[in-house]
Amino acid sequence: MNTSRYQYVCAEAKAGRDTFIRHTESGEEGRVSKCVTANDHVIVETPQGETRCWDYNACEEVIDPRSRPMV
Repeated sequence: MNTSRYQYVCAEAKAGRDTFIRHTESGEEGRVSKCVTANDHVIVETPQGETRCWDYNACEEVIDPRSRPMV
């Protein structure tokens, strides 16, 4: 994900809107709960209720998660 999309995703999450990303290496997806801009990380909640912390450079935005089930 590029910097401008990271900033957008963070702004959406901060505003309380659901935003979803995928970790490109693991294929895991989740809802962004917050961003840690000091170190460019994203805190994500997976569909299984687990919390992950990913570097935004290793992620991509999921544009419409309703179009398919999250894995």
